[in-house]
Amino acid sequence: MKTILLTLIAVLGLFAQDGLPKDGKKYHVIFEMSNGEQPRLEGVIRNIDNLKIALGPENVTVELVLHGGAIVSYTKDKTTLAAEWERLAKSGVGLLACNNSLKMRNIPKDTLLPNIKVVDSAVAELVRKQQAGWQYIRNAN
Repeated sequence: MKTILLTLIAVLGLFAQDGLPKDGKKYHVIFEMSNGEQPRLEGVIRNIDNLKIALGPENVTVELVLHGGAIVSYTKDKTTLAAEWERLAKSGVGLLACNNSLKMRNIPKDTLLPNIKVVDSAVAELVRKQQAGWQYIRNAN
C-alpha cells in the first residue's frame, strides 16, 4: 500500500510540473495561523504543500507564523505535528513563533521544537513581510 501511495504522489508531482510558472518569477508567501485546532493546522500544512507543488519549490519562499492558541503546536511536549513541522523545515519552509504569544502563555523558548525561529510579534512580522512585497495568507481552514 505504501509503495502505491508513493508512486501516486510521484505521478501527481509530474503532472504538477505543467503548472509551474513559465515567467521565471520568484514568489514570497507568509501564512499566518492563530487557531490551534488540529484540523486547521493540518489544513495550513496541506496549503503550503500544495502551493509549493503549484509554483515549484524552487520558485517560492514560504514562511508560517504561529501565534495565539496555535503557538503550542510548536512545543515539544504538546504538539502532535512534530514530524510535519520537521518535514516542512527541511523543505525550506521558515517556521516562526510569536514571542508575545509565548510570553502570554508562559511558554519558555527552550520548549520549542528545533527549527523554530522566534519573532518579536506575529503581527509586526506580517506587516514587515507585506511591506517587503510578500503575499500574506491568513489560513481559514
